[in-house]
Amino acid sequence: MVNVEKKYKNSRKLLFCCILSMSLGQSLSAFEFEVSPFALYEQGQENIYIDGVRTKYGLGVVGAAVETDLGDDFNIRTRIGYGYHPSADLSLTVQERSVSVTGPVAGIYLEGSINYRLWENLDYSITSELTYITRNVDAPDLVGIAGSRPITGSAVNDFDTLDLSVASQIPIGELAFLKISGGLSQWNLKTSATALYTQATGTLTHSGFTVSCPCTVTYPKEIDTTSIDPIVGISISSKNPHHNFDLEFYNRSLESKAGTRIVGIELEYKFKF
Repeated sequence: MVNVEKKYKNSRKLLFCCILSMSLGQSLSAFEFEVSPFALYEQGQENIYIDGVRTKYGLGVVGAAVETDLGDDFNIRTRIGYGYHPSADLSLTVQERSVSVTGPVAGIYLEGSINYRLWENLDYSITSELTYITRNVDAPDLVGIAGSRPITGSAVNDFDTLDLSVASQIPIGELAFLKISGGLSQWNLKTSATALYTQATGTLTHSGFTVSCPCTVTYPKEIDTTSIDPIVGISISSKNPHHNFDLEFYNRSLESKAGTRIVGIELEYKFKF
């Protein structure tokens, strides 16, 4: 029932953003706008460890972006992406141990941002950007081995970020731009994971109770943490005004609460109308 509710909630989010994007394109039809396919992948460098719970985070998606300029200095963008992996590697906590598991994983990526040009001279510029991103990674059918016992389980990661950054754009010859950005990110990570295994015979003491088996033992774990950490990025963009690409590498720190970081790479190809 919980998985059904989460899938329904995510479907509503995706539908809302699709309608918002179409409405945005229609209402701003007098403005020049870009439609851009994109692909990104981000991965935690190590297991994220918070309050005694370990979790893995990774997300790869493909999707589309709608971007338009509002006047000379303002730019807004909406991006929607979806990803699926038939057999991804994750981890569940069983008897305070991190156990590797595998299973199908689906991911949803939703982004909205507004960009303001602070200064411009020839091809040089400085801009500020406010970006909100929500990501959902759902793994409902996980399997693995804890010691000699087969286990099953499920995991859901919701990772939201609100980024405020400043970027400097520098021309590289006549063909491309280099953009270097940095700022702060307020992030919230919610993880809900459950591991189960079957005790075949004998008796079992779990959570202070002794029961006769066979029985199913459940290990639920949850994380809900918010903090603020730096984010930095570097990207290269071509100068073609009608068809260009943008390749970006970025690093999100989670050091204040999780002692690790998330690195990402994304590629976007822009069509201007």
